[in-house]
Formats: sequence, structure tokens, C-alpha cells
Amino acid sequence: MDSRKNSYQDRLVEHQGKLFYLRFSLSERVQHIVLMICFTALMLTGIPLLFPETWVVKRMFWFEGSFTLRGIIHRVAAVGLITLAASHVFYCLFSARGNRVLRDMILKWDDFLDPFRMIFYYLGRRAEPPSFARFNFIEKFEYYAVVWGSVIMIGSGVALWFPVQATLLFPRWVLDIIRVIHSYEAVLAFLSIIIWHMYIVHFNPEVFPMSWIWWDGRMSLEFFRDHYRLEFERMMAELPLETALRVREQLGEKST
Repeated sequence: MDSRKNSYQDRLVEHQGKLFYLRFSLSERVQHIVLMICFTALMLTGIPLLFPETWVVKRMFWFEGSFTLRGIIHRVAAVGLITLAASHVFYCLFSARGNRVLRDMILKWDDFLDPFRMIFYYLGRRAEPPSFARFNFIEKFEYYAVVWGSVIMIGSGVALWFPVQATLLFPRWVLDIIRVIHSYEAVLAFLSIIIWHMYIVHFNPEVFPMSWIWWDGRMSLEFFRDHYRLEFERMMAELPLETALRVREQLGEKST
């Protein structure tokens, strides 16, 4: 039985007399906020190691013992990231909603075709943009990038945190390579967040200056219908008639 059935009713929440689609649950929002905090702390305390002589870094760590404090904060944030990664794995494997998220994140053939369909739409070669389900190809690839990046950063970070133990497993030159991988993966993650994620989620003209879904989890039905058409249609097919009629009325659509 499809676990999506009988769940869409719970994903509709009312706020100020209007219905919204609950894009992220409280647990997912907490995970996202913890990830933001850990990521920001890791970037602010990790990247300065690559540019220790720049004026920016010298102003950030200007008092005695500040660089030692930097290391402590970096390790605390790393433990937070490791804990979050472990809890996310358990969330996806052992909770009903998390398991649905994991299955909806599985790449399908359309996810490889949709970028080209989108390009053709922008070039005027398609009448309409591609229709997406719960997650579009951008969100899926970004999710996998976070997973892959976390694995690389946690694995390499642990080796750098315990270098003596690490050199018992492999030669010293391997540890030097791990240090380079750890450093430049961090730079890549920072650039992807600034250039890709921040624009798509916050600086996109449709949601500027910010999408507040990360905070309250609510997505307007108009945005849901226009950007996740396939999932919206699944929801409408599964909703009780009374709720479906209310959704259509709110969207200004005629009942059929």
C-alpha cells in the first residue's frame, strides 16, 4: 500500500484562515536549523586555516587564544554534524515520514531528462516547464551533494582529528592528501551554498527576500500547485471531497 495515501490530509495545515501545504515537519525543520548552525560554524572556523595571513582572518581572530578557541568551536560543530547525520539516517530508516522522504528522493529517469526539458523551455522550444513530484531534480541533486559532502567531511575530519591513529592505518602521505581533500571540499560546499542554494531558496525573485518554509514549514497552495504539479495532483486525488473542494475554492479553481 502506498504510504502517501491518507497522509495528505495531515499535510494540509490552516493558518490565518487559509490552507497551506506542510512542506517540512517540525523534525525536518529542526534538522535543517541544526545543519545551518553546524555548517556556518564549521565554515567560519575551518576556512581561515586556508588563509591564515589575510586581513579578514586576522581581524576574526585578533585576541590571544582566539585561534585555540577556533579549534574548539570547530570540533564542537563537527560533533554536531556527526550527531545530525546519524539521527538523519535513523529518521529516514525508522520513521514513516522520513522513509517517505527517502523514497521520494530516489533518482528517476525523469530527473536526468528534466534539466534538458527546463533548458528547452527557457529557449522557447517547449510550451511549458517540466512537471515535478515532491522534489524536483535540483533538490534531489542538492540533497545527494549534502550527503556525499557530509561523508567526505566527516570521514576526512575524523582522520585529521586523530592523526596518530590515522597514520597507523595508512602512510603519512595519505594523511596529507586527506587534508587537501577536506580543505577544498569545504570550499566547494561553501560556494555551492552561496551560489546555488541561497539563490534557489532565498534570492529567487518568486520568494525574495526569503522563503520561510525552513522556519514554519508552510508552503502556499499556489506555489505548491505551480512548482510541484505532479505531487499536487496526487494530493487532490487522495484528499476527501470536502477538503479538495476547499483547496480548489482557495485557488480560485472551478470544481469539476
